[in-house]
Amino acid sequence: MKKVVLVFSLLTLISCNKQDDVIYEVVPNAMVVSVGIDCGDSYLIQFIDDFTELPQTINNTYYEINLPDEYKIDGIEIYVDYRMLEPDEALICTTLGPAYTVLYIISAQQ
Repeated sequence: MKKVVLVFSLLTLISCNKQDDVIYEVVPNAMVVSVGIDCGDSYLIQFIDDFTELPQTINNTYYEINLPDEYKIDGIEIYVDYRMLEPDEALICTTLGPAYTVLYIISAQQ
């Protein structure tokens, strides 16, 4: 009887570990719009979905800090992890265009 319980336990552990092999598709949550006119070489990113935890902006569009250069392509859809800026991470902008909130990009992928 102990052997049956042991075999059953091992099979259960093996089947649980198989779930780690599942590959999840990355779904884009944002689109790179273009370089902004107010904040140097910072790009505008428009989020595809409404994000309730972010301050509302025009068309869900935000300036970015730390977007890798390979994703600075107008119209590209990407998935980004982001956070709000820390107090010491200011982005110097002019007031020529609309004012957008600035997000710090933690990571990005296509």
